[in-house]
Amino acid sequence: MTDASITAPATTTTPARWTGPAINWSAVFAGAFAAGGLTIILVILGAAFGFGAMSPFAGDGLSATTISVVTIVWLIFTQIFASIAGGYIAGRTRLRWSIHADEVFFRDSVHGFLTWAVASAFMFAAAAIAAGGGALGATAVTAAAVQAEDGVPAPSTIITDRLYRAPGADPETLATARQEADRFVVRAIADPESVTAEDRAWLVEDVAERTAIGVNEAEARVQDAFARMDTVRAEAREEVDNARAASATLAIATALAMLIGAFVASAAAVFGGRERDGLEDRLV
Repeated sequence: MTDASITAPATTTTPARWTGPAINWSAVFAGAFAAGGLTIILVILGAAFGFGAMSPFAGDGLSATTISVVTIVWLIFTQIFASIAGGYIAGRTRLRWSIHADEVFFRDSVHGFLTWAVASAFMFAAAAIAAGGGALGATAVTAAAVQAEDGVPAPSTIITDRLYRAPGADPETLATARQEADRFVVRAIADPESVTAEDRAWLVEDVAERTAIGVNEAEARVQDAFARMDTVRAEAREEVDNARAASATLAIATALAMLIGAFVASAAAVFGGRERDGLEDRLV
């Protein structure tokens, strides 16, 4: 005889735990490649706009300051747009997890962040290979001394021309002398401390001999040449300082844009993951 008041003990079922991977790398790489491809397209498009706005003639086109501001804004826009696309794709294509909603939110955020990180690593590696590196300082000053603009001789060449200006002199004799003097001028511009009194005396004597002028006139030419060297050196250093300041500003703007991109990619992955889970729930 059974007692109706006695009931069977209730059975409890333990919910199944997710045993799959916490990171869906295929979704991460899919989003990263999408973000990288969009970044390349936007960078090329921005370069095209920049070349169209620039002008080789002074006073024409946009100023350097305006171009710098537009470049920074475009860089931030590129990061935002590419990060949204990459993060959304990573969140939308990842596997569905049978875990707590808070953990889903966290993992989606991680997927977006990893997508941004992988895309950034690819882009920086490609940029480093393309750039090949560079250096500032004395090398930049030397480059400014020997670099000629379109249709304009290099500053060192102009200085040497004025030193050895002699209409009646033998061209071959002057050409040989100019080669050595030109190397001297470039060295004097890059490193004035390396020029000794003997170097200066030799230059005076060589100019006087090659051009058949008096020592006093040759001394005046050399004095004028050294004054022009100081001007070229100062201008080159100013260009280097401006380039250094612009590089620092661009670096800060790049870091800010990347931080924005990381946040946007994480948010987009969360949005994409929720849309995917919501669609599956409606189909069940």
